[in-house]
Amino acid sequence: MQRTRRAALGLFGSVAIGALSGCLAPGGNGGSDGGAETRTHPSPGTDPDTEADDGGTETPTDDREPETATDDREPETPTDETPTDALDRLPDGLDRVETPPYEVEAVECNIDDSGEGDRDPLYLCANMPAEPSLSFEQESTRGTLFAGEGLARAPDDDGDQLYATLLTEAEDIERFENDSSDAYSLAADTDFGSHAVLVVQTGWGSGSIVPHLKRIEETADGVHAVGCYTQPCVYTSDFTARSTVVRFERPDALDSGVVSLTVDPSTRYNLTTGEGVVTIDQSG
Repeated sequence: MQRTRRAALGLFGSVAIGALSGCLAPGGNGGSDGGAETRTHPSPGTDPDTEADDGGTETPTDDREPETATDDREPETPTDETPTDALDRLPDGLDRVETPPYEVEAVECNIDDSGEGDRDPLYLCANMPAEPSLSFEQESTRGTLFAGEGLARAPDDDGDQLYATLLTEAEDIERFENDSSDAYSLAADTDFGSHAVLVVQTGWGSGSIVPHLKRIEETADGVHAVGCYTQPCVYTSDFTARSTVVRFERPDALDSGVVSLTVDPSTRYNLTTGEGVVTIDQSG
C-alpha cells in the first residue's frame, strides 16, 4: 500500500495523475496564476486530461526541463524503500494512511447561478482541534520551491506524493530556488533565533489543492503539524505540485517533525520531515 521515493530537482509533467477531491478558487495561492476554472471537483485517481475544463491542463509549474537544468548538485536517483523501513520513522500510534481521529462531516458543493460554490474550502479542518499549538504563519504557492530536493515525479509513480522538511538556520534559505512568492518571503524573513520553518509539498494535480495547517504541537524532540487539504468547489485545471511554507515559534527541541494531513472525510496521511518523498499508492 505504501512506498517511499527519494527524488531530485525538476518535475516530470508528461504523465498526469488525479488530484484529491476539492479545490480552491483560482488565484488564491502565490506562484502561478495558470489554469482554467473548473466548476466541478476531481475525484481520487482522475487523470487531469479527462477532467472538464475551459482551457486545457497545464504542465508542472517548474519551467526547467530536467535534462537542461544547471543545478551543480548531483540529483538523487529515486530508490525503493521497504514499507517497514518507512513506517519505522512514524511515531507510535500513527499509520501512513489512517482515518482522521476526529469527526469529519462530508459537505457537498452547491453551485449557485454565479458559478460559485458555498462549501467552506477548509471543511476538512472544521472539527479539528486548534490547540495546543505553537504560534505560526503560513503561505502557499503552486509548484516546488527547492532546486535539488522535494517532489519530482518519476514515470512509474501513480500515487499521491508528499514531502516535508524543516529549515532551522539562516543558511537553509539557500535551498530555495524560487524566490518570487510570498511563501519564499515568509521563510526568508525568519528570525531563526526564535522561529523555524516547515515546508510541506504535495502533488500532483490542481494548484488549488494545498496543504493547510491548523495547529503545530510541540513534541519531545520537535513538532507535530496537523492540518488538511483545501477542498473548495471551484478549482484550477493545472497539473502541478503544491507547497506550503510555515514559520512557527521555535520549541525547546527541534530535531524532527511530523506532518498529518486530512485529505478527505475518511483519510489522513502521515509523514516525517526526515524520510524524503513519500508516495502513497491509491490503486489498491
